[in-house]
Amino acid sequence: MREADVIVCTSIGAADSRLLAACGMLVGEEEKVSEHLNGKTKTAAIMPKDDVAVFAPDGLPPLSLPFVIIDEACQAVEPGSLIPIFSTNSCRSLVMLGDPCQLPPTVISDASGVGSSPLSVSLMSRLASALPQPVIVTAQADKTPKDDLYLNLKLTKQAASLVRYKGDQSEPSLSYRKRYSGSLLLTVQYRMHPSIAAFSSAVFYDSMLSTPQFLTGQRPVPSELDDILPLERGQASVRFVNVSGPNNEKRGDPVASTGVLPSDINPSIQSSSFTNEAEASQLIDMIKDLMKNRETSSTPFDGTVGIITPYTGQVILLKSMMAADPEFRSLMQKNPIAIEVNSIDAYQGRERDLIFFSTVRSNRKGNVGFLSDWRRMNVALTRAKSGLVVFGDMETLVNDHHWEAFCGWCENVECVFDVDPTEKSFE
Repeated sequence: MREADVIVCTSIGAADSRLLAACGMLVGEEEKVSEHLNGKTKTAAIMPKDDVAVFAPDGLPPLSLPFVIIDEACQAVEPGSLIPIFSTNSCRSLVMLGDPCQLPPTVISDASGVGSSPLSVSLMSRLASALPQPVIVTAQADKTPKDDLYLNLKLTKQAASLVRYKGDQSEPSLSYRKRYSGSLLLTVQYRMHPSIAAFSSAVFYDSMLSTPQFLTGQRPVPSELDDILPLERGQASVRFVNVSGPNNEKRGDPVASTGVLPSDINPSIQSSSFTNEAEASQLIDMIKDLMKNRETSSTPFDGTVGIITPYTGQVILLKSMMAADPEFRSLMQKNPIAIEVNSIDAYQGRERDLIFFSTVRSNRKGNVGFLSDWRRMNVALTRAKSGLVVFGDMETLVNDHHWEAFCGWCENVECVFDVDPTEKSFE
């Protein structure tokens, strides 16, 4: 470690006794502390005898690590972030990288799934809300031409206004500037086609997130997808497939009509997760059409495909249905394409050329579950580089004001395709 310029570890890994010793933090011999509780003896935590050592284990002065950088800091619980800051006893400058508008720390004991636990507020989010606005000094203004066509549309601004107007007391609709004034926002994104970035930029980042103009030409929606879901006008790379139904969602085992046997379903989803066969079926049919179109295309799409969903049950169902579909397997063998199915939470920090997003919830009670977490929604809508296709039941989703704004935006962009769950055609 003494020869290293940079030491990389997890936050909890910074508490490793060897690193602590190298930084001069003594770890005392274990001393058992017992207390009587209901007539039983219990072993309690053990504290080191001393705080700081004069020498490291190699007999030289302790390592000094004055600079601490924490990546994905908004997904770390605050006690976890404090470990690398204090364990070295030499931190003088701290840089935290992350996005408070994306997923918060995962707290297992928080059954709500929307970050209601006090531990769901990361140290970075708390400091971003409490610290004064940073002083930004730049040598010169960024002269890169931006494509703000979709960002400056009236309908995009109306979506942001709707979210601010309908914000409730439990989640005040403060602007990004006011909510996270102590953070420094990197205002240019290089992932998405500008039409994909427009909604999230307007609703979650006060329209401060812009897209370089050159990405418009580099991130066109694949022709194979455009042939399936063509737009009458405009060049938006977003599509919304409205899979309506009185109650498409199921909790627990999916119906075996898809060819998936109950024995193939993971027991863990029987009572805890949601599935939606109608959405899964439409999504897989579209993937198959996409692969068929690749066979006849003069310039076939050779990018990556991601299928994301908020519920583990839907992940398992999609994988099972793909494995049980002979046509799907045949197409993959004949003309393979990189497809990954996973949860939204697993996709934070990642990207794919095409993203197919199954929202799952479909009921007439208007219950969207933890889809109401706007940070999870933001992550889901910003993973795609060239094309985003959202499968959902608008009649259910509009009961949440963030989703109401997104559904309205899609309708105004004229990228909504209604589908009958019993049919395959898109209208």
